[in-house]
Amino acid sequence: MLEAMALMGSLRRVASGRPAATAAAAGSSGRRAGSCGGSTALFAAVAALGSVLLLLGGAMNTPGALGQAYLPATMIDGMEAAMFLNKFMDAADVTGFYDKFLDRDFSGTVFAPVDLGFEALMQKSNATWDDLTSPELNSTLATIVGMHVIPGQRLFPLSQLRDGLALDTAATGADGKPLKVYVRRDVPGIVHVYAVPRPEDDPLNFATVLQYQEIRGGKAILYVVDKVLSPPAKDAKAAGAEDAAAAPTFVRRGKRGGGGAASDAQRKA
Repeated sequence: MLEAMALMGSLRRVASGRPAATAAAAGSSGRRAGSCGGSTALFAAVAALGSVLLLLGGAMNTPGALGQAYLPATMIDGMEAAMFLNKFMDAADVTGFYDKFLDRDFSGTVFAPVDLGFEALMQKSNATWDDLTSPELNSTLATIVGMHVIPGQRLFPLSQLRDGLALDTAATGADGKPLKVYVRRDVPGIVHVYAVPRPEDDPLNFATVLQYQEIRGGKAILYVVDKVLSPPAKDAKAAGAEDAAAAPTFVRRGKRGGGGAASDAQRKA
């Protein structure tokens, strides 16, 4: 591009009768070339400019050079692009967050755990996937999913996740107020999200952002994390008590594995 700009300048100088000095045009006495030298310089400049434009045209036709990079239209599209988030999307489907993530106007930040994070949660709680997504645990799962959603706050880029930052989530606690998650940075570039204000209160209840590059989904931002956050002890007990008497709130669409609508009908029966 710089070469093309320089050649354009040479063309303007030639057209105005001020050809650029060249080694061939300048003699031992330093005199400028005459009209013949000017014509030669003009021809050389035009030929060189044509070559540069041809190269630039070829570069513009390479993949990725014709437009912007792929930007997912919704948060669900972003999760699909990230891969390994099937269980989180399925949990969002069960608890009603799926429709929110499909909304192009949904704005906020989502910390989406990978599938292995849910596998670890099931081992820790000695539960199967059908147990976790059953109507009896609907409120608990909704709280878990909601703790990974920061509505209305588009934290971009990753540097916005400052150490000590407290974020209101889409989940509510026993007092009816939004549960918070807390950002911690123990080494430069590594970001953790805790479910408690002091890591020593629950040292294992945290998730780590797995990649520096955020994923855009519509008006929201997605960060992939390695584990599933759990509600603090007091709120987990309250959610468990509600689940014991709660009726099923949402019906799964059966878009992914884990039972689908047929399993829901069996559980309801």
